[in-house]
Amino acid sequence: MNFMNCKIGFFFFVLLFLITGCHDEYKKSSPEFWVWMHADVNKEPTEWASDFRKLKEAGFTGVLLGANPRVLEAAIPEAKKSGLEVYAWMWAMNRSDADPAWLSVNQKGKSLAEEKAYVGYYKFMCPALPEVKDFLKTKIDELAKIKGLDGIHLDYIRYVDAILPIGLQPKYGLKQDSIFPEFDYGYHPRMIDLYKQKTGIDPLGLPNPATDPDWLQFRLDELNKTVLGLRDYIHQKGLSASAAVFPTPAMSREMVRQEWNKWDLDCYFPMVYHNFYNEDTEWIRKVMIENKSIIPPEQKVICGIYAPALQNPGNLDQAILEALEGGADGISFFDYGSLNDSMMMTISNYKQKSIGTANNREN
Repeated sequence: MNFMNCKIGFFFFVLLFLITGCHDEYKKSSPEFWVWMHADVNKEPTEWASDFRKLKEAGFTGVLLGANPRVLEAAIPEAKKSGLEVYAWMWAMNRSDADPAWLSVNQKGKSLAEEKAYVGYYKFMCPALPEVKDFLKTKIDELAKIKGLDGIHLDYIRYVDAILPIGLQPKYGLKQDSIFPEFDYGYHPRMIDLYKQKTGIDPLGLPNPATDPDWLQFRLDELNKTVLGLRDYIHQKGLSASAAVFPTPAMSREMVRQEWNKWDLDCYFPMVYHNFYNEDTEWIRKVMIENKSIIPPEQKVICGIYAPALQNPGNLDQAILEALEGGADGISFFDYGSLNDSMMMTISNYKQKSIGTANNREN
C-alpha cells in the first residue's frame, strides 16, 4: 500500500512539474515588448506611422509615449493603425510645473525651491499635500480625454534619491555609504505636522531621522496613499495604470522611499539597468526572480533594460534571456532612440522565434 502511494505521489509530482514547466515555457516564449519614446512635437503623421510600423514589425506590444496631449492626439491614431498599445508617460511627483510651495524639503530644512538635489530638474512634490493629489488628477484628466489611449504610465512616482545607484555616484562626485541629511527628503511642514499628530514626535528630534523605521514607514505610507488614489482615478477613466519603479521593492524602499509592491497596479516596469549598479546581465535574472516572488501573478512585471548599455546584439540577446528566465512578463527598452537597426533585428528575430515556438506547441 505504501509503495502504491509513493507511485501515485510521484506520478502527480511529475504531472505538476510538466504542467508548470509548460506554462513557464509558454510565458517565456510569448513575452510583451515595450519601448519608451520621447515625442517630437514637430513629427509628421507619416513619420509617426513609419516608427510605429517598424516597432510592430519587430514584435513590439506597445509604447510608453512621453508627450503633451496635443502630440499624443496626433500620434495615437498612427499607433493604432499598427496595432500598438499606447500608455501616456506621465511624470508624477517630479514636476517642473509644480507650485514651489509644494516642493519637498530635506532633513536640513531646505526646499527644492531653494536648493537643488543632484540636478536642476528635480522638482519633487510632497505627497502628503491634498493640493498635490488634486493637481495630479487634473493632469490625468487631460490625458484621459485622448481618444485611443490605453493607459497612464506614472514615472518619478517616488521621493528624491536618498542613495544613488553605485554606478552613478562618481558622476556627482559622491560616495554614499550612508544617507546624508541633504539627500534625505520628506520633511515638508505638512508631513511633519501629520507625523506629530499621529505620534506626538517631531521627526527632526529623532536620534537618526534618515533611518528611523517608523518615520520612514510614515513617509512610505503617505506616498502609497497618493499612488493608490491616482490608480483608482485612472481606473475610473477606463485606463490601465502602470509605473516606472526601481529594480526591486527592497531596493526602492532604501534608495528612493518607494514601496511599489503595495500599489496593486496593472503593470510595473522596474528599471533593471544593470550598468547603473556595476552588475553584469546575470543580475537581471536575479532581480526578476525576486520581483516575481513578491508581485501577485495577475499583475504584470515588464523588465526594463537600458539599451545604451547593450549596443552589442549578443549582449542584448543575453539581457532579454536573463529577464525572461527570471520570470518577466516582457521587456521594456529605454529608449526608442537608442535602438539601432542591429538591435531591432535582434528583437525581431527573438519575437519570430518565440511565435514559432508557441505555434509548434499548439500544434
